[in-house]
Amino acid sequence: MQVRQLARTAVIVGIAYVLSNLTGLGQRIIVTSRFGTSIEYDAFNAAFRIPDLLFSLLAGGALASAFIPTFTARLSTNQQRSAWRLALAIGVLVPAFMTVIAIVSALLAPVIIKAIVAPGFDDAQVTLTANLMRMMLVSTVIFAISGLIMGVLQSNQSFLAPAIAPSIYNLGIVFGALFLSSDGISGVAIGVVLGAVLHLVVQLPALIQLLRSKRPEELQSVAEAQPQLLADIRNVIRLMGPRVLGLGAVQINLIVTVSLASAMGAGAVSALNIAFATMILPQAAIAQAIATVLFPTISAHAARGENEAMARALTRAINVVIALSTPAAIGLIMLGEPIIRLLFERNSFTTQSTTSVAFALAWYGVGLVGHSVLEVVTRGFYALHDTTRPVILAVASMILNVVLSLLLVSYFRSIDLPPFGGLALANSLATGIETAILYALLAQRVPEMNLNQTLVAAVKSSLASVVMAVSIWVWLNLAGNSTLAALVAIAVGMAVYFGSAWLLASDETEYAITLVRARLARYL
Repeated sequence: MQVRQLARTAVIVGIAYVLSNLTGLGQRIIVTSRFGTSIEYDAFNAAFRIPDLLFSLLAGGALASAFIPTFTARLSTNQQRSAWRLALAIGVLVPAFMTVIAIVSALLAPVIIKAIVAPGFDDAQVTLTANLMRMMLVSTVIFAISGLIMGVLQSNQSFLAPAIAPSIYNLGIVFGALFLSSDGISGVAIGVVLGAVLHLVVQLPALIQLLRSKRPEELQSVAEAQPQLLADIRNVIRLMGPRVLGLGAVQINLIVTVSLASAMGAGAVSALNIAFATMILPQAAIAQAIATVLFPTISAHAARGENEAMARALTRAINVVIALSTPAAIGLIMLGEPIIRLLFERNSFTTQSTTSVAFALAWYGVGLVGHSVLEVVTRGFYALHDTTRPVILAVASMILNVVLSLLLVSYFRSIDLPPFGGLALANSLATGIETAILYALLAQRVPEMNLNQTLVAAVKSSLASVVMAVSIWVWLNLAGNSTLAALVAIAVGMAVYFGSAWLLASDETEYAITLVRARLARYL
């Protein structure tokens, strides 16, 4: 896929991710309106950690990172039968293994919650959390199948259905919150399972269409065993191993955060969860969209030894991500409270809830650029079949995050600030350091990457963001900190940022604007 075509596809997927973010936002608004930052919602967020861990390690990120390069390598070298044999084999093995793990986790749920996830919860909270966890473990088995289908579609340059699937998943949770939660938070957990089913179903038409487009000989005798199939399975497992450790480190960070926050009083776990989810909104629309489209393309370049083409795609993607995530971070930090008030403050979500979430969001916002660039950089390593370096950095980042969490929680307490803010800042600092080191290592592996171009893009984005921040500060001092003033501030900030970037001749922002304008013009 050429860079321009890659960018156009990223815009389409980005729009789908925006839709996903909007439905996710709507889902959180509905759930928090019903439960606020209550003990029940704390239990739900804690219960979600283990199913999310299993999904990330075995059915989601790790599988995709190992499966897509292996599958794409076969497709790009015209070994269609081998590719589809691999997909079928993985489609049997992973769901079966996930089922066993889910059953064991369900049996040990109370022990896991009490000893690891939320030691600060009392016995009633532990029981509620364990029951919710058992319900949501069903979704991990469903996602094992859905995640593989997503990888198959993306490897064949079919991105729309996988990008829409998260939106449909959120609608399942919305249904649970609206119609199944009259007796409590368990209705939302049922909605998670329903959402997983919908996540799978919505991708089936695209998969069927893809299979119909293949020539009969490409799919003939797919079920036959062959030595190459076993080698491909071993390769997927080999690539998954380090990625499992890397994603495990990320998930352990989240579990450590929940574990420490569980002892910080009612609402601390929920405040951090809502703040992190809000920070992820721009990160998903910007970085995940670009990285998702980029991955199969750079995997194909790597398989064919096209280093310069791979380097150009990586450099362009990283620069655009920096150009778009930097102003978004400033917006989260400066406008967090009125944004949270507008989005969530109603019914059980009180003014105190808004203050707590906005405080955590400001510290998470510090790490938005690091989180965003990390999405692209890690995929560069996976395309090269190098999962060792990312996993070493992920484990180091986990250790650093734990150390910083303990230090910053104590520091925030010493200056009379809510201690959970220290947990958010620790996450941001650890991720930023991990991203910087990983980028330097990737530049060594792919020396054709244009480091100077990236530095220039970062400097221009930073300067334009400073101008934007000053303009927002002046506007808020003149107009006040109301919700209406904040909405106007968003528009003012965007206009000032892109205007400043244009004056600074930022290629990335101009490129992004041109692509979005062209894509919108096609549909208007």
